[in-house]
Amino acid sequence: MARLSVAIIGGGVAGMSAAHELMRRSGHGADYEITVYDANPVRCGGKARSIPVPNSGTDGRDDLPGEHGFRFFPGFYRHLPDTMAHIPYGDPKDDWNVFKNLAVADRLEIPRHNQPPLVISARFPRTLGDLVTDFKAIFLEHTDLTVEMIEFFAERIWQILTSCHERRLKQYEGMTWREFLQPEKFDNDKAYVDLLIDGLSRSLLANDPSIASLRTTGDTNIQLILGMVDPGHPTDRLLNGPTSKVWLDPWFDYLTSHGITYHLGHKATEITFAGGQVESVTIESDNGSQEVRADYFIFALPVERMADLLDASPTGDGLVRAFDDIRDLKSQVRWMNGVQFFLYEDVPITHGHMLFADSPWAITGISEAQFWSDEHLRNAGDGTVNGVLSFCISEWDEKGRFNGKIARDCTDQELAKEVWEEVKQSVNAGGKELLEDSNLHSWFFDPDMIDSENGGKLKLADSEPLFINTKNSWQKRPDVTIGVPNMLLASDYIRTYTDVACMEAANEAARRAVNALLQMTGSRATQCTLWPLHEPIIFAPFRWHDKHRFEHGKKWDGKI
Repeated sequence: MARLSVAIIGGGVAGMSAAHELMRRSGHGADYEITVYDANPVRCGGKARSIPVPNSGTDGRDDLPGEHGFRFFPGFYRHLPDTMAHIPYGDPKDDWNVFKNLAVADRLEIPRHNQPPLVISARFPRTLGDLVTDFKAIFLEHTDLTVEMIEFFAERIWQILTSCHERRLKQYEGMTWREFLQPEKFDNDKAYVDLLIDGLSRSLLANDPSIASLRTTGDTNIQLILGMVDPGHPTDRLLNGPTSKVWLDPWFDYLTSHGITYHLGHKATEITFAGGQVESVTIESDNGSQEVRADYFIFALPVERMADLLDASPTGDGLVRAFDDIRDLKSQVRWMNGVQFFLYEDVPITHGHMLFADSPWAITGISEAQFWSDEHLRNAGDGTVNGVLSFCISEWDEKGRFNGKIARDCTDQELAKEVWEEVKQSVNAGGKELLEDSNLHSWFFDPDMIDSENGGKLKLADSEPLFINTKNSWQKRPDVTIGVPNMLLASDYIRTYTDVACMEAANEAARRAVNALLQMTGSRATQCTLWPLHEPIIFAPFRWHDKHRFEHGKKWDGKI
């Protein structure tokens, strides 16, 4: 059987997923020689990787585990967990895999500045009345929200739940989350905006609700909300140790032990096209430049890096329209980057993620050590760290509550201090004293955001932003195949069921690319499974009714 060479450009979650799923299907009428090229010289995994704190380990211990941002595996993820279940972990005789390293978090807490926190826990809604009741239980007490606001918000969520997919794509795609949720009578109500519009958009999705697609934001929030109010379903899962140790490094070892060649520190700088297809890709490394040739190329790069690569690559006279669309999509990225606080004594705060909905910088976080096995901190740093608080900043154009500076204008020290003060004031509300300055061992800020040669100022060129689905962006987003016979795309900006920039979308995109390649090469292997977003069957009659109305030019009415 002749082997077909496949070069995967990009070694993050999408690139590793593509290599993994293609390797598992090799040999069914088509055999593949798979090589992965990744620009990072040290770690696999892209934005998901751990980032050890330099020189923090002493006496033979590992460096402290920093991260680009905390990991979050919502219950609606299906593609990525399926791949994780096929990655062995530890001693083979233990029959363990990295999916089993996911721990379930059973709380979502909304700490607020100088106010009692809101804790999410309710029941599964089956009617609009159920949804209103659940939201009242969550949001009415200890907030400035009114019954009218909660009922209006619940009705809007109900509208998304019971709208047909055709209406969502053709009507809701052209609206923003803010347009849909903010009537004029609530324009100046801070509690409504902070908790129900910005809080559920900026913090969880790094979205700006004034530009984000209603369809994407609504569909994703439906998945999260349905999980939050269903105690029998794991809404929130996270890893039981540092990301690279308990997931990405074992994954890398699994791939390379099964014949996949992985080149770290190899950056794609140019694509050469000839005869309407990819002839080669120029790869730069410490050893110089090389021209990589392959039968097929899978480009698993973030949208901004793919756009830069296309800009550097002469493509002739309009090789495909998708290239122009990718360049246009490059501007649709936002920052969501992390800071870790290492503590002498662990402070669990709550058994799950925290959403600081009223924080100017849209902070989200988790107290991680409570979910980790003991060895990860015992064998790291100077031996005195027993707790890790991990936070992400999603809003970079607002002034901090304490330092009064716009986030993107701060130094790394100013960023860390502002986040610490914001978090401390919120979780210590109500007379509690959970966080104390004396318990702070050290902090670590995501180095992707910092140019140390510029006095600690942020440097956009070094960031790894997230793609944001703005309104009407769906038609510009490419599929995995774009009209170049030996070129496929696999990244979280392409069209997927998941439809939001996350690890799940990256994995789904990789599966779609592998399925397309299997078809191109005549493989008899079983295609990778793809799962649409889960929407309870109880709402199907509503969606059928709405589809009939939409096809006849009528508005949604929420009936059956």
